[in-house]
Amino acid sequence: TDNEVLAKTARTASLRHSPGHWSLRPVLAEFADVTHGINCSILKISRQNNKVADKLAKMARQASIPTSCLFSCNALSHNLHCPVRDALANLQWDNFALIS
Repeated sequence: TDNEVLAKTARTASLRHSPGHWSLRPVLAEFADVTHGINCSILKISRQNNKVADKLAKMARQASIPTSCLFSCNALSHNLHCPVRDALANLQWDNFALIS
């Protein structure tokens, strides 16, 4: 993220000790819930270094996009069965599914 407050608060893993801005609390609470028991980290990336991702995120917010994405695996060893695709097929976030 290019949001330093978000990155710092997420790293503390406690909304009580570092609540951040009030508008971030729902995002941080959802992040804490989704990542509970998972080894992950949030890093602060400068906006300059994050320009492409920032532009794509802005375009996605403005576009009317479908609620699912397409995924294809090009690994030669996964001719018929791709464990990554199978895992992603079961992943859903609110009404958004990675693979439908």
